[in-house]
Amino acid sequence: MSKAVPDRDPSLDSFRGVDVLLMILVNIQGDGATAFATLRHAEWNGLTFADLVFPIFLLIVGLSAPLALDKPGHVFSWAAIGRRAFLLFLIGVLLSWLIRPTLDPELIRWTGVLQRIAIVYLICAAVIVIRRSAVLPLFIAGLLLLFHSWMLLTVGTPAGAPPSMEPGKGISGWLDQNLIPGRVLRQSWDPEGVLSTLSAAANGLIGVAVMRWIKRHVVSNPRLALAGLLLLAAGLALTPVLPLNKNLWTASFALVTCGIGILFWTSLKSIWPSIGGNKVARWTASLGQAALTLYVIHMVLIAIIVRELPSGATIWAVTYQGLARAGLPAPITSLLYAILAAAISCAILPWLRRRGWVLKV
Repeated sequence: MSKAVPDRDPSLDSFRGVDVLLMILVNIQGDGATAFATLRHAEWNGLTFADLVFPIFLLIVGLSAPLALDKPGHVFSWAAIGRRAFLLFLIGVLLSWLIRPTLDPELIRWTGVLQRIAIVYLICAAVIVIRRSAVLPLFIAGLLLLFHSWMLLTVGTPAGAPPSMEPGKGISGWLDQNLIPGRVLRQSWDPEGVLSTLSAAANGLIGVAVMRWIKRHVVSNPRLALAGLLLLAAGLALTPVLPLNKNLWTASFALVTCGIGILFWTSLKSIWPSIGGNKVARWTASLGQAALTLYVIHMVLIAIIVRELPSGATIWAVTYQGLARAGLPAPITSLLYAILAAAISCAILPWLRRRGWVLKV
């Protein structure tokens, strides 16, 4: 049975806002070496809290896309979709350049968070326009995960190296080294690399499928939670063959993070009727509605604090050392630094909003 769904879902806006806040906390830890382990990305295989933030955001991209592109009377425009994807990609490149300014195109990082979001959004939009069903995006997500897994497990490099899932090795590392223009972040591989973008798109497509399912049927929160549990179980079942790995974005990682994301959103949806009028809930929803602007603010903040002072130390290091003089344990100090950075970013957002300076692409 079909049902009408509003153009915005406040619980989804809140989910997006919370996720962006967590992204800031992860990105601006005072000292990554002493930060709480769960707030640091896994070195290679493994899953930490920090590893959940970006894939869940891609799930949210997929959940949000049908609300805008499937609404009655909406005229699909490839020009508008292409423009949005291009602007997201361009903003990502400019922010990367701002952090590390250079006139050498070989030193510019062309990949990154916003760039990957742009590509995933474009893929989701293309699938949405092909057919108005929940089955197609889920089917394509499955194909992408199967193809990605097959490449990792069976395909060696053109130079003759065998298949490998070690850092910078195998077909994933080879593609990053040979197809990514400019600077590859980790020299021999990139966390937003070529092959992993295909499986990352599965996170967005699963989000599209879930929202389409909700839009066309009466889906109770327990049923939605069950879907999350099934995705989580499927991902964990794959780990003996495909370890949880954010850098490679393995199929197990994609499914587990989608499952966790859906479970969290289900919990938020179930309590939203009770907390939706709460000031904190409304605040997180407002952050979610301006997620791009908030993300850009925190990246500009990073670009400022990574600048070197005449002493040779960065503003980041000097300000963190000043905070560390309070004598708190190092992990708590690192987290406190991130909380202060998030507070500054959030404080700037209303000031920009009052002037109408909110990014909308």
